[in-house]
Amino acid sequence: MSPAFEAFLARLYVDPEFRARFLKDRTREAYDVGLSHSEIAALLVIPQEDLEIAASSFEKKRRRMMVSKSTLASRLMRLFR
Repeated sequence: MSPAFEAFLARLYVDPEFRARFLKDRTREAYDVGLSHSEIAALLVIPQEDLEIAASSFEKKRRRMMVSKSTLASRLMRLFR
């Protein structure tokens, strides 16, 4: 898997607008960023439902991490007062 392919997948998971454009025209979006034919072929077979589930899972994980960081920062600030 190329770094460009990995970056493309990551963007699909975190950018809802990009994901919507991709789902409308998968080949064009992948081609526009210069992915190889085999990478484009791999993207074409990803079920939309699986992509949406993965994106939702990443979003929930990011939210939990933000809350954890916020909680840690609050605790550290109280500790050093």
